[in-house]
Amino acid sequence: MPDLNEFFKDKQQEEVNSTFEKIPGLKPCSSCDEDVDGGLWDLENYTMSWTCSKGHVSTHKVNF
Repeated sequence: MPDLNEFFKDKQQEEVNSTFEKIPGLKPCSSCDEDVDGGLWDLENYTMSWTCSKGHVSTHKVNF
């Protein structure tokens, strides 16, 4: 019997999420006075990003 979950999952979304690692901890929003619980570390591009509840995206890139 086939796995029914494979029909409901978006394969492209899985591939995008596979390059990110979830990092716990409070992160400040760069546009407003709100803290976000956790962020995503992009292993390929060396960037850390998080989004507050108002939709502001904060991104920081590591330069070598």
